Amino acid sequence: MRINLRMHPLLKSLFFMIILSLSSVTTQTVQAEVISIPIARSVATQPITTLEIIAMVKTILNGRVLSIKKQSSYTNPDCHHVKFLEDQGEFQMIKVGCFVESIVQIRK
Repeated sequence: MRINLRMHPLLKSLFFMIILSLSSVTTQTVQAEVISIPIARSVATQPITTLEIIAMVKTILNGRVLSIKKQSSYTNPDCHHVKFLEDQGEFQMIKVGCFVESIVQIRK
């Protein structure tokens, strides 16, 4: 039995459309849940170290730290963003030491 690899162009386009529709159904945009962890400085005059951040995250979740990026500003000097992979394979975005202040000015 010999398989003919040549197809009619209409069958090729139909086959391509079926594969494309199946791939679009299976691919969905998945957003990671953002976890916010407050942390205080151990020494008031020194910033939080990466080892302290790793220790804090490891006490809450089991897994592996992929990266730590400092996102400090004038109002948030100790803000760090941590990318974390849990043991079950779930990806987490963790904000350590970040807080959002809403500044409301009241005029009298």
